[in-house]
Amino acid sequence: MRIDTERLILYPMTLENLKTASKDLRAVVCDYGASLPYIGFWEMRGKRKIYKAKADLISRNPASWLLTTSWLIIEKNTLTYTGEAGFKGIPSGGTVEIGYGMLEDFRNKGYMTEAVGVLTRMAFLQKQYTVKRTAALTLPENVSSHRVLEKNQYTRKSSRGKYWVWERE
Repeated sequence: MRIDTERLILYPMTLENLKTASKDLRAVVCDYGASLPYIGFWEMRGKRKIYKAKADLISRNPASWLLTTSWLIIEKNTLTYTGEAGFKGIPSGGTVEIGYGMLEDFRNKGYMTEAVGVLTRMAFLQKQYTVKRTAALTLPENVSSHRVLEKNQYTRKSSRGKYWVWERE
């Protein structure tokens, strides 16, 4: 399965992909015919924890796969990994939370706006769970992330600790 946009290909990582990526993200990206630019040790360390947590959630509830997995974001023209996006599990009270990250060299080119847009639409259209709204958390100083959300019809609703809460219905 994959989702194509004008400039991107998004691949949902399978349970096996998540398990492999927790040790070797490059192997997973290469399996999709793409290349992986350098990712620093500390950034990969955080990703490994996320992959393991997502694999655990999917193992316990395979039906949650599309709304739990990480989606690889690949630039079509160069077949290069640019980042990832995905939801943080099945809806709670009809709300599902999206998270995302883009490698620095690919920021401010509209790629994440494109990816968040298509994943948000997919969340509302998938039939496994009822999604009434999507939400995102950002730090107040993350203006680029605010723009991604605003361009995808999210509005800032409140604050939760140090984060701003954004929603789209």
